[in-house]
Amino acid sequence: MVEHIEDFQILNIRVKYIPEEHSIDVFIWRLKYNIQHEVHLWELDSLEKAFKLARKIMAIRKPTNHNYKDGIVVSPSLPQPTRLTPQ
Repeated sequence: MVEHIEDFQILNIRVKYIPEEHSIDVFIWRLKYNIQHEVHLWELDSLEKAFKLARKIMAIRKPTNHNYKDGIVVSPSLPQPTRLTPQ
């Protein structure tokens, strides 16, 4: 998540003439779904505020065993049980 913010900041500096409102939407859209929803609810007016809020939400969230891919919860990979055969 922190990497996403840093990468986005670097790209935002390089790309000119994109309205702030559009940059905020793109940033929020690329967050993990559970974070994305909470940040979007605030209707922020600056990219910096979106960065700060995303960091705060991540700081209070506990890590889960679920992975989010394209907005869908993907079950964690669990080791397969070992089949025992009689000797």
